[in-house]
Amino acid sequence: MCVPMISSFTFNIRIMTKPILKEALTTGFYSIVRQVEPIDESTFFAPIGDKWSIAENILHLTQSAKSLNQGLALPKEVLAEQFGKIDRAHFNYEAVVSNYLAILSTGLKARGAFVPELPDNPSKTVLISSFIKHHEALADFLDTFTETELDELCIRHPVLKLLTLREMYYFMHYHFGHHLIAIQKGI
Repeated sequence: MCVPMISSFTFNIRIMTKPILKEALTTGFYSIVRQVEPIDESTFFAPIGDKWSIAENILHLTQSAKSLNQGLALPKEVLAEQFGKIDRAHFNYEAVVSNYLAILSTGLKARGAFVPELPDNPSKTVLISSFIKHHEALADFLDTFTETELDELCIRHPVLKLLTLREMYYFMHYHFGHHLIAIQKGI
């Protein structure tokens, strides 16, 4: 199996269009799936040192996608009314990543609904299936927005605050690579 390097998750593109974003997201989450599917159950659920297990990383990514999908399912008018518009220049991919890494460097950790808590008797198959379902939905939501709407409509990120939808998609794409590094440590 070919293991993608983290560099496959970064881009030197000023703006990723909808087709590029969709392909990048799909490639990113299926890359993770290809790497975790062959892992045996004990490895999948074992902590990685003092960090989250592969299963917990998968659950965290699923929780993130599920939460964003709920926001993206709101009527566009509600998004516009609830979040308004940003009053700054748009961030490109690198700026979103840079801002996120700056926040992580302060020691901030996931909290609340984004801290993965595995259910009793968790199933690897169910966790991976849910991961795929929510990430396919996330990629498909791109089809419901125009390029202009991706730059005009906003949504709140738990730590990055107000982002355009395009910026949020940049974050979600980077988030795969960020957690892929952790997952690869457990393989």
